[in-house]
Formats: sequence, structure tokens, C-alpha cells
Amino acid sequence: MKKFLIIICFFLLTGTLLSVVTANAQTTQESKQSEETISAQQQQAPPPLPEITPSPRSKLEIIQYILLPFAIGASIWLILRLDKMEQEEKEDEKEN
Repeated sequence: MKKFLIIICFFLLTGTLLSVVTANAQTTQESKQSEETISAQQQQAPPPLPEITPSPRSKLEIIQYILLPFAIGASIWLILRLDKMEQEEKEDEKEN
């Protein structure tokens, strides 16, 4: 059972970290594309429209994404532990 929970936590952690990395990669790609569009717009006659720059993720957001798999893993562990304790209590009651 412990191996199962460890595997679940591992997959949740890697999935979360990958989403953080891809989000950072997307913001870098968007900034490169916006630089290219700005240079292309400067060559054209009409004035460029103001662009909304993507805001970087705050440290708190990144920490939340990292801690989320641990919270999910702890919840699953707690549920399984409580279930096991209930089963043990039922077995003890049947014996008495």
C-alpha cells in the first residue's frame, strides 16, 4: 500500500512540476513572439496597438503548485489510514 501511495505522489509531483515548467516556457515564447510582432509592426505604417504583457508567476503561486501534490498525497494517506483503523476496530469487536 505504501508503494502505491509513493507512486501516486510521484506522478502528482512530476505532473505539477511539468505544468510549472511549461507555463514558464510559454511565457518566454510569448515574450519572444511579442518582440517579433512589435518589430514587424514598427516596419508597417499604422501605429502599434498596446499589448498586454504576460505577468510572471509569483513565488507564492509556484510554491502552491509544488505543495499541491504533497497535500493530495497526505489526504489519500489519511483516508486509507482511517479506513484501516475502522477495519481493525470492526475485527476487534467481532473477536469480543
